[in-house]
Amino acid sequence: MNILCVIPARGGSKGLKNKNVMSLCGRPVISYTIEAALESKLINKIVVSTEDKKIARVSSRYKVQIIKRPGKYSVDSAPIEMALRHAVSYIKDKAGYNADIVVWLQANMPVRKKGQIDKVIRKLISTGADSAVTVRCVDQYPQWMKTMDKEGFLLPFMPKIKAYRRQDLTPMFLLDGAIVAMRRNVLMDTTGKHGVHVFMGKKIVGVIEDTKYATELHDKDDVNLARFYLSEKNGR
Repeated sequence: MNILCVIPARGGSKGLKNKNVMSLCGRPVISYTIEAALESKLINKIVVSTEDKKIARVSSRYKVQIIKRPGKYSVDSAPIEMALRHAVSYIKDKAGYNADIVVWLQANMPVRKKGQIDKVIRKLISTGADSAVTVRCVDQYPQWMKTMDKEGFLLPFMPKIKAYRRQDLTPMFLLDGAIVAMRRNVLMDTTGKHGVHVFMGKKIVGVIEDTKYATELHDKDDVNLARFYLSEKNGR
């Protein structure tokens, strides 16, 4: 199968300046994601999609192809699926590579477990799902949450729910954004459709992972946490 990995990486981040190429434990942040993709035994093509020259220059040190992302797909308001579809179409038109499966990895998530990417891809293939994604168990349930009226009084968000013990509630999960593997036809056929995770299709299967493998860098606290996990991983 043709399994394409797309690593979208925009420049100009607001929270952490140049976060995708900033140094983390002596290496650029994006290098961790690229090397995780290179370690995969199933992925056979890797591209970094970016509009940023510095990100392109750093990424080109590795055995990956750089795709120049159009400006309209690089603004804050552009949904990520637009960049993914552009990469799929570009690589097909320019290199004749027609992906069967598209793996999306976020550039600013440097902590991944060895074999984790292939585990998600195999889950997609074995289940016949539209997409396979890493998820984490939630520890704060909507059944416990409150809304607030104009006077500041709290009201139950789900007033009909009587269960309040964790063990009485159905387990719930959040997509953690670390690894998403989807069928190319699902990604492309949902063009023009809008909604949460619509581009992943209707049949989405989850792979439960520890939250440390979904450490996304947005601020200095995230950087410190990622540094700790990477040091732990390397036995330091």
